Amino acid sequence: MAAAASVHAARDRAGRVPRLRPLASSAGRPWRRLGWPLAAILLWLAAGALDRTTELEVFSDGGRIHLRVAGSTLSAGVAVSSLSAVEIRAADSIDPPGGRRIRISSEGRQILDERLPRRFEIPPGDLVPLGDWELDELGGEGVVWRRQLVVRGPFTLRADFRGRTLRDLSLVLRGEPTTSIVFRRGLINNDCSILDASGVTLAVTSTDPTPPVDAGAAIALVLRAAAVASLLIGIFALLASGSPPRPLPTASRRWRAPPWIAFGLALTAVAISAWVAGGVLEALPHQPDSVVYLLQARWLLDGALWGEVSPFQDHLSLPYTYVEAGRWLAHYPVGWPLFLAAGLAVGIPWLVAPLLGGLFIVLLYLTGRELDGPELGLGAATLGLISPMARLIFGSMLSHAAGATLVLAALWLTLAARRRSSRPAAAAAGAALGVAFGIRPLTALAIAVPFAAVLLFDLLTSRKHRDAGRRLLAVLAGGLATAAPTLIANHLITGQALAFPYTLAQRSMYLLDNLWFGLRNLDALLASTCAAISGWGWDLVHGPLVLALALAFACVPFLLRRARPTDWLLLAMVVSVLIAHLGTRGHGLHGFGPRYYFEIFACLYLLTARGFQELARMGADPDHARKRTPAAAALALFLVLNLTAVAVLPRRLALYHGYNGVDGSLERQVAAANPGRALVLFATDDWQGWAMAARMMETGPDADLLFAEGDPDDPAFRQLAGDRELYLWHDGRLVQVEDEKF
Repeated sequence: MAAAASVHAARDRAGRVPRLRPLASSAGRPWRRLGWPLAAILLWLAAGALDRTTELEVFSDGGRIHLRVAGSTLSAGVAVSSLSAVEIRAADSIDPPGGRRIRISSEGRQILDERLPRRFEIPPGDLVPLGDWELDELGGEGVVWRRQLVVRGPFTLRADFRGRTLRDLSLVLRGEPTTSIVFRRGLINNDCSILDASGVTLAVTSTDPTPPVDAGAAIALVLRAAAVASLLIGIFALLASGSPPRPLPTASRRWRAPPWIAFGLALTAVAISAWVAGGVLEALPHQPDSVVYLLQARWLLDGALWGEVSPFQDHLSLPYTYVEAGRWLAHYPVGWPLFLAAGLAVGIPWLVAPLLGGLFIVLLYLTGRELDGPELGLGAATLGLISPMARLIFGSMLSHAAGATLVLAALWLTLAARRRSSRPAAAAAGAALGVAFGIRPLTALAIAVPFAAVLLFDLLTSRKHRDAGRRLLAVLAGGLATAAPTLIANHLITGQALAFPYTLAQRSMYLLDNLWFGLRNLDALLASTCAAISGWGWDLVHGPLVLALALAFACVPFLLRRARPTDWLLLAMVVSVLIAHLGTRGHGLHGFGPRYYFEIFACLYLLTARGFQELARMGADPDHARKRTPAAAALALFLVLNLTAVAVLPRRLALYHGYNGVDGSLERQVAAANPGRALVLFATDDWQGWAMAARMMETGPDADLLFAEGDPDDPAFRQLAGDRELYLWHDGRLVQVEDEKF
């Protein structure tokens, strides 16, 4: 009776009993406690063996210099007669560069054979790397290795480097003449070049993907996370072995505070992201994608899926827009512009994403509560709140804000529908996925695969076949109902329901030919995800250990063999999206980080919270008691890690002011000039100008304030301007162009 009462008291709000293994099975046996640290060491060593290595070979034949980097070749007409020194210049990175070995030979003689530092000591910069292609320019850089030598005539240099280089890693060959070999590999850029002494590029090429190396690097990231998870399990098993027990909580002591705390977390998320959107990003789009989304929102407010072709359409060179059959068309589906149009209608399109950010936190709490109880929901919501990537995405005008919220809503509703046998909840889950299909179609289809597998499993195994069948039909009905408007819009825009506006680019967006590029992107995106998902310890420490820690807790339930079917569902969602993006060359790393993966961040928050939960339960016995020390240590670790992120979050987010060269300076200068009727010209290919003008732009030829792109010396602009004053936006200044120019 006592055991039964304890089990009943341990039930969560969803009515399930946590599956716990007694202490004797994991922590009580000394050899098992020693097995976890040993596993951590072996996994870490295996990761090191698989991790990315960049092999570089330089050969000078006296008339030309030849370069081979990671299988790609390059050469330049440089007659190097002698070498006096070799030095390595490196920039800091989220995965800091280091070396293995460097060898130099000449005419059969070994001149130098030396082991390089495993991790280069790089001079500190103004910023500890974030993994962001723009902000990391402020990171440390300098000479990290140098050797004097004397080489005359032809020579061969071979060197092996570790790490992922976001910025240039340079091998400087001092001599007659001085030449530099430069490469970037493993993150957003993958290329190599040969420079002369003054830094002029003599030859440059992109490096081809290297599938075995790229796959090994991605696997190494996961192995390191598993290694850290194994070490944590070993430590908590040791804590559990000497921990005093405490009684399991009774139903009368159920904690009722989390719903109110979750609501407070949601309001905090809205406030922070609203500050990012309005204060840091100045309520402006900061990527070409967002510029087009806002343009589409204006068209939708006018009741159209496209814009009218303007008399000066040739000078409206907005990115990702096309003119076809007298229509001005955009590159993207209409789903996210519909959300922005709702905000634009009341003059606050920049607030749409922050509001979704608050809903996202509420859904994290509800999903966690559905999975295990309010404590899990609160933990996941906290992780979502302090995540730098989440606060940036929900402060931007990017479609991932809505995509991630809808995917999470579909997950919560699916779990609720299965537990309650609720057809309305199932239909709502399908509807959420259908709307997501009109925003992020590839991601929505990838997420639908594990959802469909779960529903089919229910149909095949449930004793209540009729209820399972009805749930499946409800999901399909809800999905088709909300996906239909997207298919209709596709038909009106492209002529085919299944052809998205992406096809207007007239190039293949998704092919198996892209698989090797997708595999290389997988590694870069995973590494960037580790750097952006939590923010733990940023500007204190960085490198492979911190990257591994970001995913380590998500590994814990699986390593302990306590993963539940819902944990496997979360993992399947993650893997499905990773696989789906292998078919595209795009990576999205130019926009705040690994945004192409952001829709699965919710799964990672939930799995990470599950990891903390299982560590807290180390040594627990479902029939008797839980251990005090592991629970207290897990809570303390959770608080310490998250407080390190909270302490620097405002400073980290503030770095994005003026991101991508976009700020409110054009608006301020136009307001100061108060031109009345005016035409403002941008330089050719200046998408940042269109972004800064996004809130002021009206495309109709009769608008008082017009924007166009072109040369101010072109007489055609005088006719276009009419009675308007003519201005040029150049180098951050708004300059009035005098009539004498024409």
